[in-house]
Amino acid sequence: MSAVLVRPTEPPSTGSPPPRRPFRVVLRVLLALLVLLIAAAVAVLLVSSTSPRRAPRAAERASPSFLARVLPPPIPPPEQLFGKSFVRILLVGLDYDYDEKDMETSARARSDIIIATALDLQRHRAAGLSVPRDMVATLPNGTQAKINQAQSDGGIAESQTVVSQWLGTPAFDRYVVLRIDATKDLINAIGGIDVNVQNSDALRHAGPNGPLDYDDSWGHLHVHLKPGFQHLEGEQAVGYARFRHDWCSDPCRIMRQQQVIRAIVARLKNDKLNTLLHINDLLGVLHKDVQTNLTTQEELSLAYAFRDIQPSEMKTAQVPYTGDVDLPGYGDSIVADEAAKRKLVTALLMPVPKTP
Repeated sequence: MSAVLVRPTEPPSTGSPPPRRPFRVVLRVLLALLVLLIAAAVAVLLVSSTSPRRAPRAAERASPSFLARVLPPPIPPPEQLFGKSFVRILLVGLDYDYDEKDMETSARARSDIIIATALDLQRHRAAGLSVPRDMVATLPNGTQAKINQAQSDGGIAESQTVVSQWLGTPAFDRYVVLRIDATKDLINAIGGIDVNVQNSDALRHAGPNGPLDYDDSWGHLHVHLKPGFQHLEGEQAVGYARFRHDWCSDPCRIMRQQQVIRAIVARLKNDKLNTLLHINDLLGVLHKDVQTNLTTQEELSLAYAFRDIQPSEMKTAQVPYTGDVDLPGYGDSIVADEAAKRKLVTALLMPVPKTP
């Protein structure tokens, strides 16, 4: 990993240091919301059994008569489907490597992103608590390992068990696993996104904007972007969100990820005609890149229930850590701040106690 360069004029950071290693799968926060928005976007076809055999032309897909034929019937509220008003979903983004043919592979992959999400169906709130992948955790066999090892050892079932026990929460109700190219394929499926490409100076209001140029052949990362507002396709957007190779490093990388996420959400919510015209591509993303035990009806119900969620109704945080250890067999690993973890779990992943 390249060294982090900090300008002398920058004030020292406070609190826990940033995670040691960057995410290579770009979906950082509120992945649940994105999945729900995707489900909303594809709803018109997921529940349709009367679509014509030939693919409808663009003009037909935009016509009221076509929409009337494929719009879904009334959907039960999520409280009815889940039998509860508070639902926990584990979101996992898979790590990847390259095989002998230089192709991406997730065989026995570890989890690169781990986010415990909670949906408060009564209060219309969503929360996501990110767990750094290098956190020390105890596996079912009693050994200590990095928490992302659970996915490699026992798949999503073991991940759910290990993460919920580590957090001290009840078992997760559902899971969503995002495969390697989920972000890139999603952005391509909706026709790209519009992003204000910014260097660290611009993001931190410390100086003029400028181009981003970086090549990492081993990591298959090539970023060459001019500054300013522009339309990005999937690979360009992922490269922008992964970029961390200037003086601001990880903090600005996270800001770029948030830019990309906001652009995806805006595209899905505000450009409904574009979403409809790309409906088959969106279906392809769901079938290829997303593995979940949410039923179609549950996805549609949650998507409808949270279709108008506001930023004030979404909370995110990351479990901080107190230091690192050299864990045998795993190398540099980090130890959670247990007191802070308990507070965050109570605030984000537990229902609000009922008042007498």
